[in-house]
Amino acid sequence: MTEMDEITSDDGLSRAERREKARRRMLRRRRTTIFALVAVLVIGIGGFAAFTTAGSVVSEIFGDSGDYEGEGGEAVVVTVLPGSSATQVANQLVQEDVIKSARPFLDEIERREVTIQAGDLSLRKQMSAAAAVEAIVNPDALQTIAVPEGFRLSQIEARMIESGMSEDEVVKALKDKTPGDYGLDVDTPSLEGYLYPATYDIRPGMTPEEMVQEMVDRTKTEIEELDIPLEDVNEVFTLASLVEIEAPGDEEVRRQVARVFLNRISDTSQTNGLLQSDATVHYIFGTRNDASTTAEERESDDPYNTYKHPGLPPGPINSPSRSAVDAAQNPADGDWQYFVATNPDTGETEFAETYSEHQRNVEKYREWLRNRDDG
Repeated sequence: MTEMDEITSDDGLSRAERREKARRRMLRRRRTTIFALVAVLVIGIGGFAAFTTAGSVVSEIFGDSGDYEGEGGEAVVVTVLPGSSATQVANQLVQEDVIKSARPFLDEIERREVTIQAGDLSLRKQMSAAAAVEAIVNPDALQTIAVPEGFRLSQIEARMIESGMSEDEVVKALKDKTPGDYGLDVDTPSLEGYLYPATYDIRPGMTPEEMVQEMVDRTKTEIEELDIPLEDVNEVFTLASLVEIEAPGDEEVRRQVARVFLNRISDTSQTNGLLQSDATVHYIFGTRNDASTTAEERESDDPYNTYKHPGLPPGPINSPSRSAVDAAQNPADGDWQYFVATNPDTGETEFAETYSEHQRNVEKYREWLRNRDDG
């Protein structure tokens, strides 16, 4: 130790002690700086991850401003929870693929000053933002038409009109039209039987012609799936429409009924080729409560009267189900010439090869009628 090092300062520390104190202070500052840098890095990395995650959500909601076109396709119900904001609903609709992105939807909501209420929203997949908001504002805009199996053209027409479509436009779309007018090249007198039985969405602004086109297109798809040659379609569908109304329900009974009609056409020895289907008479005059026909009705010269004209009628008498079409294509094996529903309530049907046997079965039906009337 030198003499100078031993000299003390006013605070009682030697120069050597002061230098050591300053060195320790500098080391503390360096450690503090290092800790701060590490903290910044940790926070920065975590913040970046958080920003990236949040950013993907923001991008999902706001970043893409794309929009679908049109009124959408498959129906979907979206449940809006109480307290949901418009942005939350928009994100929900994006996730459900109702809308392509949120921004056009939110812009439309703001433009129309719409408040979205909690509850179920009936919407469609891949709607334009404007169509989605319109469906929310006006739920009645999303309507459907149900065409049950076995419905006649007149019944389908009535349902289309009841749905709010213009009566004049509906009549124009159906009257004197054939499947050929809608791109299905089948030789048949009318659209009867070629409007596929199903439930259809009525999109806002949809015309009756567009609705009919959709029905015919569905029938065309069925024909292609079942591989029915176009030259055979009218015969198959006409037979199927008779099966549909004469034998509702059991598939095997339907196949037997189809065989009876085909037997009558091919073997004219007993019935002269007359199908004698009450269903065709009902098509002309309307259905009676007891499903019977009068002698006068059966004498009608109408081409659909199978009591008067041999073979199949000119075209279908209703929109047959796929089950009935399948029965017409794949009839059962048997020599039956007659059948009668002996209990229409249960669908029980009796088949016969001879007229005398058939008469015994008819008596069972008459007994059912008497019991019903007595009840």
